[in-house]
Amino acid sequence: MSAPSPAYLCKFNATQALAAGVPVTVDVPINGARHWMIVVSNTGANAVTALTAASSPLGDLFEDAVAVTSGIPLAAGSALSIRGTDEPVTTHRLVITSTSGTTVSIEAGGW
Repeated sequence: MSAPSPAYLCKFNATQALAAGVPVTVDVPINGARHWMIVVSNTGANAVTALTAASSPLGDLFEDAVAVTSGIPLAAGSALSIRGTDEPVTTHRLVITSTSGTTVSIEAGGW
């Protein structure tokens, strides 16, 4: 008999167009999940050239944003993940930039 699947506290899926050179903020609702993962996939034609991430324990105040450097620039057709383990937060804020413009798909899940 297999173990039961966890009930997801966080389940998020969105597509975001990025205009050339304009940082876009996406607040991902983690909803208090202790173990979570966010996947950012570049579904457009140009690279994602900058990405920062910051967490908020209650959704009002955010820690200082940290630049994500591993996997950046994120080429068209590529994806990267951000994970939290034993890190319960309400919201995880991403700021995503593409110098030439592109489209990203963002998916998150956690329990």
